[in-house]
Amino acid sequence: MPDEMGYDESGKRLLVGDGFIDDVPPAVWRYEVSGKRVLTQWFSYRKKNRERPIIGDRRPPSRLGEIQPDHWLSEYTTELLNVVHVLALLVDLEPDQARLLEAICEGPTLDLRR
Repeated sequence: MPDEMGYDESGKRLLVGDGFIDDVPPAVWRYEVSGKRVLTQWFSYRKKNRERPIIGDRRPPSRLGEIQPDHWLSEYTTELLNVVHVLALLVDLEPDQARLLEAICEGPTLDLRR
């Protein structure tokens, strides 16, 4: 069960434990939502050591969180490939999204007061 995920930028290779996925663009590796790297966050729920910091009201996590597989599931590989593909599509859409956002921000503002 892998416990580390990394990235080899020169080889465009996503490293997962002893395995890897080739042809992963750097922008996919760096892709963030709300300040968190998507691939790193995804992996944190599937790696060997899934310890979480105590948050909120400082209660410890449920013991149900201790129930987890003892090996890398084949579904994880399928999910990871799907996440990489979706992120690649989102990276490709970023210029269009930026233009759309600019057009919206420069457009008229609706006044819904009666």
